[in-house]
Amino acid sequence: MAAQRPFIVIVPGASQSPAHYGYLTHILQLAGYPVWTGLLPSVGSGDFTAEDDAKYVRDHLLIPVLDHEEHDVIVVMHSYSSVPGSHAVAGLGKAERAAQGKKGVIGQVYISAMLLKGGDGQTIVGGFGGQYPPHIRADPPANLLRCDDRVGPLYQDVTPSDLRDVVAVAAMAQGIPSFNSPVPRATWDSDQYKGRIAFIKTLNDGAIPPHVQQAWIEGTGVEWKVKEMQSGHSPQLSQPEKLSDILLELAKEFEAL
Repeated sequence: MAAQRPFIVIVPGASQSPAHYGYLTHILQLAGYPVWTGLLPSVGSGDFTAEDDAKYVRDHLLIPVLDHEEHDVIVVMHSYSSVPGSHAVAGLGKAERAAQGKKGVIGQVYISAMLLKGGDGQTIVGGFGGQYPPHIRADPPANLLRCDDRVGPLYQDVTPSDLRDVVAVAAMAQGIPSFNSPVPRATWDSDQYKGRIAFIKTLNDGAIPPHVQQAWIEGTGVEWKVKEMQSGHSPQLSQPEKLSDILLELAKEFEAL
């Protein structure tokens, strides 16, 4: 059965590595869904823009699965990674690719994600009113963004405490250019993905509060499949079983379209 199922491609959020999604990956693969992921170039480096991250997602996470392994894809994006991830799937929708005899992206899932339309020169910082979120501190000499207290905004509900502490330590500083370069054009309002976009709201989120998530959803002007979790910003670590149940439910819905 796995040979016919779509890949779930997980695009990690800012400062996160595939290790932060390791247990979620394990659960999804136990359910029969192959998973592919990678490390965004802007994590731990001040040399890459949001556009660079998008190119990486397309060239290294999507095209190899779609064209070389010949599987459809469901893209799962978390927090910042919606910015490069949404742009990366442009032109890869199911119908458009089927017309070319190729596999396509059959669904996009956004977890507590930034919904910035982009394509107009605006940056992420501009989308936050010209300031970094309260938990982020710029370190210009290093060209990095740092989070001095990672547990509070990102991992406050992760248990046990040893796991909470180690995932916080394992998070890397994020490159400043990823937040200060133009946001590439998103695709959540594309006709190719109508009915194929989902948003998972994290209702106890200390990094992107739920009212901000809701405002972004409403501001898109398009219809979403919306799910809710009583979790903080990182449900892949605090509630991986619940998150996997939601992702598997969405996967089946996308496969049926």
